[in-house]
Amino acid sequence: MTSGIRVLHVDDDDAFRDLTQRYLEREGIDVVAAEGATAALDRLDESVDCVVSDYDMPKTNGLELLESVRERDPDLPYILFTGKGSEEIASDAISAGVTDYLQKEASAEQFTVLSNRIEHAVAERRTEVALEESERMLSTLVSNLPGIVYRCRNEPEWPMEYMSGNVAELTGYDPESFLERDLKWADILRDDEERLWNTVQAALDDREPFETTYRIADADGETRWMWEQGRGVFEDGELVALEGFITDVTERKRHERELAKYERLVDAMGDPVYTTDADGYVTTFNERATALTGYDPDDIVGEHVEMLLTPEDIERGRAVVRELLASEESDTATYDITIRAADGEHLELENHVALLTDGDEFRGTVGVLRSSEDRTDNRLRRLHESARELMSEGDCDRIASLTTDAAKEILGQPITTVRLEDDGALLVASTTAEAKRLLPERPRDVSRGTPAGAAFREGEPRVESDLSERDDFDRGNVRSAAYFPLGDHGVLIIGATQSDAFDAHDIQLATILAANAEAALDRAAKEEALRRERDDLQALFENIPDPTVETVIRGGEAVVERANPAFEDVFGYDEAAVTGENLDAFIVPPESRDEAIQYNERIREGEGFHGEVRRLTDDGLRDFILHVVPHDVSGESTRGYAIYTDITEQKQRERELARQNERLDQFASVVSHDLRNPLSVARGRLDLARMTGEEEHFEALERAHDRMEELIEGLLALARQGELTGDPIAVELGSAAETAWETTDTDDLTLEFDGTATLEADPERLRQLLENLFRNAVEHGEDASTLTVGPLPDGFYVEDDGVGIPDGEREAVLESGYSTAGGTGFGLAIVDTIAEAHGWEVSVTESDSGGARFEFRGAVGE
Repeated sequence: MTSGIRVLHVDDDDAFRDLTQRYLEREGIDVVAAEGATAALDRLDESVDCVVSDYDMPKTNGLELLESVRERDPDLPYILFTGKGSEEIASDAISAGVTDYLQKEASAEQFTVLSNRIEHAVAERRTEVALEESERMLSTLVSNLPGIVYRCRNEPEWPMEYMSGNVAELTGYDPESFLERDLKWADILRDDEERLWNTVQAALDDREPFETTYRIADADGETRWMWEQGRGVFEDGELVALEGFITDVTERKRHERELAKYERLVDAMGDPVYTTDADGYVTTFNERATALTGYDPDDIVGEHVEMLLTPEDIERGRAVVRELLASEESDTATYDITIRAADGEHLELENHVALLTDGDEFRGTVGVLRSSEDRTDNRLRRLHESARELMSEGDCDRIASLTTDAAKEILGQPITTVRLEDDGALLVASTTAEAKRLLPERPRDVSRGTPAGAAFREGEPRVESDLSERDDFDRGNVRSAAYFPLGDHGVLIIGATQSDAFDAHDIQLATILAANAEAALDRAAKEEALRRERDDLQALFENIPDPTVETVIRGGEAVVERANPAFEDVFGYDEAAVTGENLDAFIVPPESRDEAIQYNERIREGEGFHGEVRRLTDDGLRDFILHVVPHDVSGESTRGYAIYTDITEQKQRERELARQNERLDQFASVVSHDLRNPLSVARGRLDLARMTGEEEHFEALERAHDRMEELIEGLLALARQGELTGDPIAVELGSAAETAWETTDTDDLTLEFDGTATLEADPERLRQLLENLFRNAVEHGEDASTLTVGPLPDGFYVEDDGVGIPDGEREAVLESGYSTAGGTGFGLAIVDTIAEAHGWEVSVTESDSGGARFEFRGAVGE
């Protein structure tokens, strides 16, 4: 029974409106009645699933009301249910866009038809709405990722095959500019092409993911820093593409550059000096450099700096150069390096480096080397090490712990704490053991009324040289402290037991450390957000109620990438069983394989698909609406989502309705045509009997009545055979044929068997089918002496050795009312109806002896 459907019924006839409402509510349909267009529009709201309207009404007819309804809801199902039927009105209704057109009849069956039409229209609308919502949710998830999801070819120009996300926001260009190859990704790279290429290729050689940072020039010519993570896509061992994620880290880079500046070099010409070109090859090496390292200029000039430095120091130098190139305020920097001298000794030095440029073009570097043996600590080296440690970590609590450890070592101050923001509060995330031991119990939250809270809110470092005057809370023996904001994440707090404990160099180093910690926390937060987005997308895929698979069209086949639990439930295959396999081989029935190949070709070209298909499930063949959304379109393969919405019950109702309509047509044909002749005869003979009183007229009248009774009984029999008396069971063909033979007047015919088979059938209906076939052979099989029943590979047959049925009449003999011997014409029509009720296919052909042969396929049980 239908449920959950609310219909607005519009009709100016009170009695018919009430009758319609009663019938529809018996079918479980909620009805809101309106006597005209004005009342209908007043009652039209979002809870109405369908409008059923009369055509001929005062003031506004049904098609004029349709126009008003469409203005409010263009897709709301609208059925014209009218007593004024004509081809012109039907044509106008179809042109106006009605969902369905139904003419009123003086019978209760019309309300069953109306109920079915309503249910079908609403089901189609709800299916479309559900699919649109699924598409919207998937699109929203992808479009709201904080960056760009891409797929590209592994070529130096990085031609894109798929892009989604914030492409325009990050680059200033539409995705189509890249996908249509008007623009390559390499076209917007800014001087980092070779480094990016080498980084990616090295990762691909090791079959590992890659991660890199580089610059681009956006559509406005502005430089932006991009962080990219990706990996190669391999098929059959061959690299076919790259897939990954790109996001903007310009703000983080800019902040790091602002905080990571060292004091400008002063006159250094009295120190060891060298120069390199843009690729890192030594171009000059002065005498003091020779004296310090032991290398002769002729031996070192023209060699790469890797001759002198470790890979770690080379990478550190490249990072410094990148920062200087991006800086707008400074062109010098200082950092520690270890040089391998000519005698094998390792020299710990400071490298004071400046950029060599020609206008805006980077030409190389000039460096001044100074010994660091007299330094009392290696704070800068520890600072660089801490930066590497922080940037390799993805957990916020672990970053906080690394930061407190580094601050303790670099500044020599053991009382160090990191507080991270949590819902507006600044809570302890990490603190040193000394801070726990030396400090009394501290407030849980210090976001208000404290120097730490002020530094966090203002975004600037804050130094308290003497805390003895503050009484906000007990700080024990701590007499001075410095507070360094970690962006929006929290604050780094360093305390000392003496007043005025921090000099300018301490503040500079701690500021750099805080900036590195902030960058690490930024990255961790973004990675966590990306993980949540990916988890949400996976959760959405897993929880779509309809069977859903992600496939890639490869070599004309739909190869499964993954399948959701609903697919496993409906089709009966575990995800592991179908992953990497051709989906069509599992669920497409043999008769639909060619059709599926055509669909795959369309999808490979990037075309979506929405239509009805039949597929093999765990419960057998079922009907679905298949909705395919392609993505990652390339010349060789296309990925996409395939969503199957089960409409089997709906299709069964449609087929049953079609059978009912066909039987109604048969009824109408008999009533309007076959019964008319004996009825006319009866009336005519009755008139003659009244006029003449002759007995022969009464006899003819009786024959006419007998004929009408015969037709009516045949008609009723035909109607009954369209339904099975129970669920099909296993029936032995030979036994069923013998039972039917015993209840049939077969004259002198002989029954023979050519083998037997077990059928899935309703025993009573099968007996009636065989009785009608046997009776047909008696009545129409001239010269027939033998009837043969035998099995087929997928069914059974019944044949005789009579004169047979002419080729031009073989389809017609199964139609109701067709007879060549004065019968009712229902016998073989009943055979066809019973076969249809079982789902069998019937064909009429010729036996080997030239007689009539009836074949039934699809009837063999398992």
